[in-house]
Amino acid sequence: MGIFRAYDIRGIYPKELNENLAYRIGLAFGKITRHGTIALGMDARKSGPSLKKSLIKGLLESGLHIIDVGMVPTPVFYFFVSHKKLDGGICITGSHNPKEYNGFKIVGKNGVCLSYETGINKIERLAKDIKSPKLKGKLEKRDIKDEYIQYVADHIKVGRRLKVVIDAGNGIGGIIAPELFRKLGCDVVEVFCEPDGDFPNHHPDPLVAKNLEHLQKKVREVSADIGIAYDGDADRVGFVDEKGNIIPNNHAFALLIENVLKNKPGSKILYEVLSSKLVEDVIRAWKGVPVLSRVGHSYIQQTMFKEGCAIGGETSGHYYFQEMYNNDDGIFASAKMIELVSLGDKCVSEFTRHFPKYFTSNEKRVFCPDEKKFMVIEKLKEKFEREGYKIITIDGVKVIFDDGSWFIIRASNTQPALVVRWESPSKEGFKKIEKFAIKEIKNCESLP
Repeated sequence: MGIFRAYDIRGIYPKELNENLAYRIGLAFGKITRHGTIALGMDARKSGPSLKKSLIKGLLESGLHIIDVGMVPTPVFYFFVSHKKLDGGICITGSHNPKEYNGFKIVGKNGVCLSYETGINKIERLAKDIKSPKLKGKLEKRDIKDEYIQYVADHIKVGRRLKVVIDAGNGIGGIIAPELFRKLGCDVVEVFCEPDGDFPNHHPDPLVAKNLEHLQKKVREVSADIGIAYDGDADRVGFVDEKGNIIPNNHAFALLIENVLKNKPGSKILYEVLSSKLVEDVIRAWKGVPVLSRVGHSYIQQTMFKEGCAIGGETSGHYYFQEMYNNDDGIFASAKMIELVSLGDKCVSEFTRHFPKYFTSNEKRVFCPDEKKFMVIEKLKEKFEREGYKIITIDGVKVIFDDGSWFIIRASNTQPALVVRWESPSKEGFKKIEKFAIKEIKNCESLP
């Protein structure tokens, strides 16, 4: 079952994920949760209600007490499970995937995300052949939006009044974010904030520049201070400055880090192996303690808990906050961005001018069969170590050079491919590092 992944369950509906499987997943989750109280949430995808009905059937037959929180962003669901100290929960969401996808993000006790190693593997195994115990659980419905909005507002300080454009991409973030920002005193201009699982205007993925074009245009048109875009379930966020220029995610994370360290000097700050060196530079410049993690929600959240980090971030636009129980929350991240801008006296574009300059690549994927990709990574680790390079191996292999350049090669979790990313403080170094990394992959792939 390829839909049971490192951090969630996700597949094409109904080809890979359907009502029968949802029912069996409900039974399996009930078995490992053992008669507890859980939350159930859902995004705006068209297949959600039908999958939800079957999932509830399995959960109820397992004897669980279900609190159905309705259609909410995933971070709102996370918040509720964590804040109420529930025994777990499932959010039905396809996140930023195309509209034909759907899936389940699953958390255990107190909102701790299940990874494949800590529970999704067990659900996969049980769901293949599980019998219903025919127990009778309990189902109740609860509206939690106001509680979340108030909680976030209580953790944000706002200075001058800002004009904010919000593009929810017809995802579920549109039912929360505009109301929150108006409560924070902002002038809000809404773009595609009506939930629609067909995503008729553009795909809700702020990592893709094309998806931000409407936001960029509207920011310029209304002379806004900042533009905010969410993915389909609002656990990721992207930003546009007052000129309509996209703020790179590493820059956005660096700003959020500065904001944290101004208020909590000496805090531990988590970043992952794909992050620009800029992120580490900012942490050290502001006297924070850098904590390096492998990529992925569940691994980052676990490290946040273990190390007591104040904030964590990924290059994909996921930002994790201690105040939000170490969950990634695109809405809270955008509220924090409003906080730091409103308390300052500069335009958004001016906040990043002092950052060191790095040339950073996008992800490049090199085809490599699933049965070979992990072997290639191991061979590369051995080769680079033998040749005396400085390497980090917590997630693939990352090679770091004395001038601050680096590249990383990882095995894709979802495709028969190796994922490559690289960075250098100079254009010349950038091109040189790319050629070197690709050449090493090709040489290694050709080995018997």
